This record gives sequence, structure tokens and C-alpha cells, in this order.
Amino acid sequence: MVERLKQLPQKFLEWWNKFEPKQKTIIVSAVLGVVVALVVLVTLLTRPVYETLVVCESTKESSQIIELLEGDNITYKTSDDGYQISVLKSQVAQANLLLGANNIPTASYDLSNVTGGGLSTTESDKQRSYKLYLEKQMESHIEGLANVKNATVQLDLPSDNGTLIATKEESSAAIMIEPDGEFTAENAENVAKFVKTALGNSSIANITIIDNEGQLLFSGDEDYSITGAATGQQAVKQNAENIIQGNIKKVLLGTNEFDMIEVSSKLDLDFSVTEKTSHLYTPADDQSQGVLSSEDIYNSESQGSTAGVPGTDSNGEDGTTYVIQDNQSSSSTVTEESRKYLPNEEVTKTTIPAGLIKYATSSVSVAAIKYKALKEEDAKTQGLLDGVTWDEYKLANQQRTRIDVDESMIDLVSNASGIPKESITIIAYEEPLFIDKEGTSVEVGDIIQIILIIAILGLLAFVILRGMKTEKVEEVEEELSVESLLQSGPVNPAEVDSIEVEEKSETRKVVDKFVDENPEAAAALLRNWLNEDWG
Repeated sequence: MVERLKQLPQKFLEWWNKFEPKQKTIIVSAVLGVVVALVVLVTLLTRPVYETLVVCESTKESSQIIELLEGDNITYKTSDDGYQISVLKSQVAQANLLLGANNIPTASYDLSNVTGGGLSTTESDKQRSYKLYLEKQMESHIEGLANVKNATVQLDLPSDNGTLIATKEESSAAIMIEPDGEFTAENAENVAKFVKTALGNSSIANITIIDNEGQLLFSGDEDYSITGAATGQQAVKQNAENIIQGNIKKVLLGTNEFDMIEVSSKLDLDFSVTEKTSHLYTPADDQSQGVLSSEDIYNSESQGSTAGVPGTDSNGEDGTTYVIQDNQSSSSTVTEESRKYLPNEEVTKTTIPAGLIKYATSSVSVAAIKYKALKEEDAKTQGLLDGVTWDEYKLANQQRTRIDVDESMIDLVSNASGIPKESITIIAYEEPLFIDKEGTSVEVGDIIQIILIIAILGLLAFVILRGMKTEKVEEVEEELSVESLLQSGPVNPAEVDSIEVEEKSETRKVVDKFVDENPEAAAALLRNWLNEDWG
């Protein structure tokens, strides 16, 4: 093998030296042409296409945008002055949403072609055109998201009639999205921020987003102080259900018992905010009562004396004015006490936030399918196709069968979700999966490439063969004279019979036919030739 490889350069050199210089030039030119054509084709097909994203007003703004793009792994390029930033065409929608979420308007909404027009174009026509353009552009950008299949945008732009009220009025947007996969409330909020920036609004209060099933994904009128990034109670419930459904699907798929699992949960969420305060009073250490807080003591004491003459005579000028009944003395004592103690007090205040899941009243439903795969080749080997075709066998055995679910599966779902086993329902089926025999599947792109390669190789082969083609020189047999024929000796008649008569040419056949049909004309023609040669 090594010796053959060593001989290849020598053989190639011998083969190359067979050609003339002109032929070598043609071959080299053809090969270079094919290589250049392939390089140009690959360059055109793989060349990145950039689209202008924004034209900055300062280099500071440009550096901020570049920092955002690099942080989101978006490929970009800048102009020589650094003011114009372009991104890959496939990442324009992602870049627009990124800048919109950071309150940076993009160049997509700077429309000179809409604001311009002829003499017949009114200002109302320009506003309608601008509104339609914005709607189409926003739909295009939103549909550029990986988890959005289709989007419809309806805008309500305030009329610019020159009044102060019109200048302060903000635009509104209604968006309907058909998700392609999971579309979370956080995604909807980012879209709302992008639309807010594109419209030039100061807030997201006038933006509403729903999906194609009528579920509310975002509403600018809701309060976000409790739910945080989620948009409203419906979004909070959806996020909670997505988390539980994801946990259930993860553990069930981890058992390798089923091939496809669909989970639906119905969670009971309490959105009321509850505050609970508890007071606990205990006596001080080594005491039967608490610490003394205040004490009030009132004491009154009086004693009697010798009585005067009954009546008012003995009272004197400054004496008492009341009548003394008799001349006996008296005394009285009054005591009043009031004490307040402070026992040890423990105050506990509990706040239950909104969105608490009530697991006892929630429920989960699980539908699982286990595929039983059967290849057409295996069915034929097992004798299942004796007397029937593959299509007939599939039609007769396409029914699915119910599978009994083990109790451990219900325990698994209950532990993963926190929902009681009594509120969990699991239904499982075994479904046949028929795999047809693989055929040759060639795509249109592959066919075009094959045709292109064949055409290039054919052109190269044609050029090489055209260069190798040489004129064939016919060898003229030497004429034998009569003397040489006579010197060759007598001819044996027996040998004459063995000589094969050379097949007549087409011209000779035509001449023979002419002589047979017109002997007189042939004789006259022969005489004329003889007269010309001997005359």
C-alpha cells in the first residue's frame, strides 16, 4: 500500500506530461474556475446579513447599547464613527426587545417613508400609515421570539390635533399571542415594556396581552406590589401550576415507565392577606404576680372631742354652722389602696401573604402513554405479516389498551406536589407505535446540491476531453505498381476463393447501382474521363 502511494506522484506526472501545453492551460483554467465558483457560492450562502438596529446620538449611548448587546450574546458591528450599530438579521427581534426593556428606542420606528408623501396625501393618511407600520413592525418583532408562533397587535394612537390634552394622552396597545411552547408572565411583561418604549409611553398601564385561548397574560391596570414579577392573580396561579406540573412530570418521566406525560393541576389559591396577633402573659420569675406598675393609697382618720351645748350657741362666730345633736364625741377611719402589676407579655404578629396554595382543596390529573414500538422489519421477521400487508396490520392493531397504575405512582405524585392522594387521578394507556421501513429520503436542497456538483464535474470532464481530443491522421496505403504485382508470383485460384471480399462502402454501392441501372450513361461517363486523362 505504501509503495502504491509513493508511485502516485510519478504516475500523475506521467499522465500530466501526455498533454500539450495548450491542453494543460485549459485544464488548469477549468479547475480554477470551478474552485472559484464553489468559493463564491459558499461565501454567498454563509455570509452573515446585518441590519441597522439604532443610530446613536452620542458615543456614550453607543457604548451603553454595546454593553447590553454583549451581555445578551448578540452579534453586532458598528460603523466607522461608532454611532450606527447593526446586528444579525436573525437577532433583530431579540435586540429590539432588549433595548425596549431598557427604555432605549430603536431605529425601526424612525419612519421617513411614512411621514413623506405627495400632494394628495393628507395628515390623517400619514397617521393611519404610521399606525399600520407600527403594528406590522411590532408583530414582526414579537413573532421573532423563540416561544411565539404568531402575534397580532392593535394600536390606538392619540390624534395630534395640536391641543395640550392630545400631547399628554398616551397610546394604548392590545396584543394577542399564539405561544410556541411555554410563554411565562415574565415574558409577557418584557413584551409590554418593549411596546411601551416603542410607543413612547411613560408606563405600561395601557397595554394588555392575551393568548389565543383567551387567557390574560398581562394587564397594565393590575397591582404588582404583591405579585412581584408576575402579572396579576391569574399569572400567579399559572406560575404555581407550571411549577407543580413540572415537578410531577419530572418525577414520572424519571421512572422510565411512560413515554409521554400530560399533567393538569387545579390549584386553590388564597389571595387574601391575613394578619394575626397573639399576646401571651406570664408572671415574673419567682413571683406570683408581675412587676408593680403603679400604686394608689388613700387613708382618712378623724377623732371626737367634748361636745358643746346643744344647738348653735356654742359654735361661736367662726364655728360650725351645723347643728350638733348631742354632746358626745366620735371618730372615723377610711383606708383605700389601688395597685397595678405588669406581667411578662409576648406579642406575636403573623402575616400570611397573598397567593398561598391550599393543598387540601387542590387537585391534579395525569394522563400517561406508554408506546409499544414495532418496526415493519421485525413484524415481518416474527411472521405477523403473513397473509396481510403492513398497512392492514396497522389498521387492525391500532387500538390502545388501559394500564393499571401502581399505588406507588400516586404516592410519588403526592410527594412531588404536596396534594393529598385522594385528590390525584392518574390514567395510563399503552399505545402501539408502528415504525415504517425507512426509504431513501432526499430533500430538495440535497437534490439541488447534487445537480450542481454533477454539472460542475461534467463541465470539467468536457473541458478535459475537449483538450485531449486530437485529429486522427489516416494512413495512406502505398500503391502497388503493376511490376510489383507481377513479381509477386502467380496467383493460386484456390487461394482466391479463400480471400474474404472487403465489405463495399456506401459510395461503391451507389456507383454499382448506377452502372447496373444505366450502363450506357456509365460507359459514356467513363469515356469522357479517359479522354480528359489521355487527351
